[in-house]
Amino acid sequence: MTTSAKVIVITSITVAILSVTSIIVLNRSLKPVTTSGSDRPDDSIRIAVFNGCGRSGLAGMYAEKIRELGFDVVNGMGENADSFDFDISVVVVRKGKDRKKAEAVAHALSIDSIILQNTDDPYIIEDVAVIIGRDWYALEHGKEDNTD
Repeated sequence: MTTSAKVIVITSITVAILSVTSIIVLNRSLKPVTTSGSDRPDDSIRIAVFNGCGRSGLAGMYAEKIRELGFDVVNGMGENADSFDFDISVVVVRKGKDRKKAEAVAHALSIDSIILQNTDDPYIIEDVAVIIGRDWYALEHGKEDNTD
């Protein structure tokens, strides 16, 4: 992915989160999602991983974890989000298309917040973006404590 394409992807995420008219935040308990009778998720879900809290190496750590869970990470070892001000981790439904894919990812990572993004940006290739926030430690270890 070229630098300009990365900038467009990161800018799109920021615009989606900041624009009240283009997002709907849904906080609710997620039900387990199974695909074709298997415990592994559908590997056709394309995911971009972003570090939203600034902890060094976090995007790479989660990119590997997400791959181990059977998903397809399309932005290598992840990238930094435009901002490190994310208190909570979120899953973003890119282009507002398939909420079930986002639910599968959110459930696998124990993330409760899903954002629906409405954009026709042709440079967005992922189905779902995962932005890891300051709650990463609780996601990783099931604890409230944070080492940041």
